[in-house]
Amino acid sequence: MEDREVSRFRVQMKLLQRRLRREALPVHGVSRTALQVITAVTRLPEGTQPRRIAEEQQMTSSNVAAALRELEEAGYVLRRKDSADARRVAVHITERGRTVVASVRSERDSWLGRAMTALLDEDEQRTLLAAGALMERLAEFEATAPTAPEVQPTRPVPSAGPPQEPTGSRTVTSAS
Repeated sequence: MEDREVSRFRVQMKLLQRRLRREALPVHGVSRTALQVITAVTRLPEGTQPRRIAEEQQMTSSNVAAALRELEEAGYVLRRKDSADARRVAVHITERGRTVVASVRSERDSWLGRAMTALLDEDEQRTLLAAGALMERLAEFEATAPTAPEVQPTRPVPSAGPPQEPTGSRTVTSAS
């Protein structure tokens, strides 16, 4: 597969992802960032810590903290001190929060279903659903991916002629 094909596919997925985000109904009094955080909270184990949410969302802890304050004020999450360690906070989603997330997901699913029905014939719909399973496998690849190759500068090979300055070329070798 050529790099340009991979790049085009990545852009196509990003376009659909952006469109799905736009299809989410705005939640009164809650920012898009807070909506991302509450959605992550529903995917993570009950009572997860803000640090874990930040890792999951690749956000700074201060952004997660601000979003959690916003969500708590709206009644969508509760933050409780850990009974074993008072320095830690556990985040719990409220029933109201679950309802909001379910509504947002339902709206996105509804738009996607309408778009698929309107634009794709039955064979294309089946192909797209099969591609979804392949994309899931791609998403899991990170867990089994080998470590990144180690880049090391090359050393000039001694020659019989006059000494030459290093060219600055680099070689990629795999880490052991």
